[in-house]
Formats: sequence, structure tokens, C-alpha cells
Amino acid sequence: MSSTLDLPPKLIDYLNESRAPLPPVTDPDQPLQIDSLGLIRLVAFLESDLNVRVEDEELLAENFATARSIAMLINPKMEHTSPSGVPNAPSSGQSELESGEAAFLNHGK
Repeated sequence: MSSTLDLPPKLIDYLNESRAPLPPVTDPDQPLQIDSLGLIRLVAFLESDLNVRVEDEELLAENFATARSIAMLINPKMEHTSPSGVPNAPSSGQSELESGEAAFLNHGK
């Protein structure tokens, strides 16, 4: 598959294994032919293994029709994830927990 898509190798392997007995995906614009159960499994994989959250409004067939469409969906989200798969801290330098604690502590003032 074209490396210009920048899909994680783990995702490419998952797509090829889950599509069996269909041939491996070699064209980024080739229809993946994922059924509804396959889509649910793919979303679960993205969220559990790649820490990429798929919002309800993003659960559209066209977002999962091809490897290219999946890349367009997840690549911006992966930019906000560290190499270890953990979401990066907010840019303010304060963690979400610290922000929440500050808001809670300042609420009564």
C-alpha cells in the first residue's frame, strides 16, 4: 500500500487480516468492502489499539470506504497522540486533570 497515506503498519495489518479471504489492500482508493459488523470492529480497534477516538458523527460509510478515507479521518487525530499512543497534554502546559482541579477549587470562590 502507498506509504504516502501514513497509515500505521498495525492498522494495515488489521485491515488485511479482517478482509480475508479478499486480497490485501494495495491501492489506497480500492473499496475495502467492510460490512456493518466489520465497521464496529474497526472502530473498536482504532480506539483500543491506536487510541484514536471516532465520534458518533464520523461513523459514516464514506469515512471507512477506502484506506485513503480512513487515513483522512485518523491522521489529524494521530497528530495529537504521542508515539506511545497516549494523547498529548493540552498545549497550555496544564494537564486536563490539573485544569479540572483548578476549576473545581476555584468554583467556590
